[in-house]
Amino acid sequence: MTPRQLKLAAADQPIRAHIVSDGCRDYVVEVVSRSGAGLLRHWRGRTLKFRSLGEIHQLLHRCGVRDAVLRQRVADDEAASGQPMFHDQPLTVRH
Repeated sequence: MTPRQLKLAAADQPIRAHIVSDGCRDYVVEVVSRSGAGLLRHWRGRTLKFRSLGEIHQLLHRCGVRDAVLRQRVADDEAASGQPMFHDQPLTVRH
């Protein structure tokens, strides 16, 4: 889904955004709607990567998305159980 498609979809249905951080330097956004889930992409198909939560917040605000969760991935070797873990933190996208 591109940002333009996201804006159109958010006008018709509730959209939830999962902002995924894997401990590296970039964030990606997974868009979840009634019709399914997928990563936010450039119009050419490459995954959109963001350097800051501020960039993501501005985009989600412009597109009309109100529900977002920050998902931080903990690497396998750093997780106590040896399995990859996710830690979710709700974020507020204010209009």
